Amino acid sequence: MATDKNKLAKLAALEALAQRAKEHTDAVGERVSALEESVPTKVSQLTNDSKYQTETDVAAAVAGADHLKRKIVTSVDAIDKTAADAAQYIYMVLKSSTKTGDKYDEYMVIDGEVERVGDWSVDLSGYQAKEEGKGLSANDYTDEDKAKLAELAVASDEEVAQVLDGVFGAAAQA
Repeated sequence: MATDKNKLAKLAALEALAQRAKEHTDAVGERVSALEESVPTKVSQLTNDSKYQTETDVAAAVAGADHLKRKIVTSVDAIDKTAADAAQYIYMVLKSSTKTGDKYDEYMVIDGEVERVGDWSVDLSGYQAKEEGKGLSANDYTDEDKAKLAELAVASDEEVAQVLDGVFGAAAQA
């Protein structure tokens, strides 16, 4: 069997290429193996160089924080504003009447003084008071204004429908 020298040269070049590819693949495989051994797979293996808070840190901060608590007292006079923890309470004083369903008035000690909080009352001073014979309006029209209003014609339902059809089309009435 005769061999073609040209084919043998190509086969040798192909074998050399395959050998270089195998060497490269083996080198990549070794690098991947090294990374698999050195890359952390758990948070506990990381260094906390940014000072992130752990679950334990957060739980300790919440436990150490001031929290408001409710305390039912018989009257405002029963609130001891000098107590060391007085500012940590919302003091609940039972109302004498409950028109709104709100059973308690709420108070807090702020800067050493008892202050009412959560008040639902509304200051209506400065609003128009009801006057006999005037209803909700002062009704201070001049005779001229009253005459102008009397001259205005009221549009019928058909006229309003025609205007709406002109603006929005007949589909608006459907």
